[in-house]
Amino acid sequence: MRRLAILTAVASVLYADVASAQYNQAACIMFENGNFRGRSIGMGAEDSVNFRGGQFWNDRVSSVIVRRGCTLVAYEDSRMGGRSIEITRRIRNLGGSDWNDRISSAECTCDDY
Repeated sequence: MRRLAILTAVASVLYADVASAQYNQAACIMFENGNFRGRSIGMGAEDSVNFRGGQFWNDRVSSVIVRRGCTLVAYEDSRMGGRSIEITRRIRNLGGSDWNDRISSAECTCDDY
């Protein structure tokens, strides 16, 4: 009986670590360079960022990762203004679109994250 209690305690600790690691991952990640390289900025579910002129991240995003069940809405201007794009998947290189190095603000939302 004591062994069963010990095994149960160990299993619950391991399960808790796995569950907390899953929720500590960023829901949306923006990268400075294509192919998910360079500096990155992670956002949790329901986070938003606003880059003003002169800040490092303003007009620097070249690739993104968006976790399943999440949406990254990126805006051309700061304060969630200007044109926008909804991204629901990984994009290895924004260079093939007119969104490369254009993002000035963004918000990440998730359904079941």
